[in-house]
Amino acid sequence: MKVKLVAAIITVLIIIVGFIMISPLILRPGNVETKQKVMLSFSVLQSDDAVEWCKNLSSILNAYDMSATVFVVGRVAEQYPQTVLSFSDKVDVGSETYSYRDLTNISDYSIKLEEVQKGKAAVDNAGHLDSRIFRAPYGATDQDIYSLLSRSGILADFSYKNQYNVYQNGQFIRFDATVFEGRDHSPDFLLTVNRTLQPLIVDFDNTYSTSTIESFLSRLKMGDLEFVNASELVGLALTQRSLNMTHTELFEVNFALEVEKDDLQIHRVHLVRFMAEK
Repeated sequence: MKVKLVAAIITVLIIIVGFIMISPLILRPGNVETKQKVMLSFSVLQSDDAVEWCKNLSSILNAYDMSATVFVVGRVAEQYPQTVLSFSDKVDVGSETYSYRDLTNISDYSIKLEEVQKGKAAVDNAGHLDSRIFRAPYGATDQDIYSLLSRSGILADFSYKNQYNVYQNGQFIRFDATVFEGRDHSPDFLLTVNRTLQPLIVDFDNTYSTSTIESFLSRLKMGDLEFVNASELVGLALTQRSLNMTHTELFEVNFALEVEKDDLQIHRVHLVRFMAEK
């Protein structure tokens, strides 16, 4: 009897010890499947009905509780500030140069720099913010892009079809992404894409009707997806709102950047200033 009792106790102890050994493998947080990250990206390229389009888009994003990123051409923001002001804090706002010119077709560096800086200043002035996100017109960039963005206080570049670049430790670092044009893919297609650690970026512009976008997003919302804006994606505050900076102050910043053309660190000084005035 005693032998049987001892054997039973040993068996129970072995089971308990075994469970203790394997439980970390079963219960560890790493086994929880993470959602696929998706950044919805919208470009405001033309001024026709731009204010109404942005207001409707903002209402749709609010209704579905979606984070997103909007890029506004500088001259559109300058003419219609509501294209920037319409969006909630869950939406990052960036620039796409001032006049939506192909930067690679401009041979004069100073004109390129003016396009980038004036575009950012117009968006910032319209929304009383510091926008540090950029997308090049037509996705066209050349070897000047890193200098242009560094000198303009821009920290994240979403100009590409298979990556985005983030300014870290004095240089732009590439991060892989899978980019889809909204008009070329259905929401059902995106819902069946194999889960990946790379974020999915889905692009739209204001040639799409907001009713089409709403139908697209309502279907996409049914998937097991995590919708993020650019700041959430890269882990930096890329849109700082309510800076209460005047039009003159914004262009003083641009003038200082032009004067210090070879100093790629000067934008750090202005970022500190922006943060202090928030």
